[in-house]
Amino acid sequence: MAIYVALPILIIALHLVAIKKGWRVVKSVSKVLIMPYLFLAFSAFTGSKGIYVPCSGFLAATVVLYTIGDLLLEFDNAFLYGGISFSIGHVLYSAAFLSFGYSMGWGLIFIGLWMFIYIFLFEPVLVKARPNSTKYILYATFVAMLGISVGAADFNGAWLAKVVAVAGTLCFAFSDALVIIRQTSDQSEEERVDDDLLIMATYVGANILLFSSIALLCAF
Repeated sequence: MAIYVALPILIIALHLVAIKKGWRVVKSVSKVLIMPYLFLAFSAFTGSKGIYVPCSGFLAATVVLYTIGDLLLEFDNAFLYGGISFSIGHVLYSAAFLSFGYSMGWGLIFIGLWMFIYIFLFEPVLVKARPNSTKYILYATFVAMLGISVGAADFNGAWLAKVVAVAGTLCFAFSDALVIIRQTSDQSEEERVDDDLLIMATYVGANILLFSSIALLCAF
């Protein structure tokens, strides 16, 4: 079990060092390994604890699409295709949470919350992207949809799992806002490195929190 936890930690650490040092090949290779190894650690943990995860198919498909997205975003001119891959992944992540059931009341609350997040986090970034902001608007909209879906999902009284999941979606929002800034701003090399570090730290954190919330929910 320990090896399955240690491997993603080592890969994530290697990736962050590669960003800082400018090791492009190591950065790209380690990046596409992060999600598969996080899912492997999640599967090993839930399996060792005898926790049945009914939405594992949705999660596996999400991991595949996020990994494709991670690879595509390594190329400067492939944001559209990477964004599509991530957006479909967000839909499948949403389906994983909604497969446990949903509450219309919580859904309405989180629609309001994510409208607030969209206006104050994404809108200032999207204004700077005009007149080519359509793809970024769609990208941000799918992130908001994931946040609303997680908020609306029925956690059957597992409040810690819900809090952890919501925190994961907020990390995703921050990460994806930084992705849009990186794509639409003229940055120095130092600023790009700093943004890359924040993007990956929050992206990895988001997925760890979301996987953990599902483990907590399934174990409840």
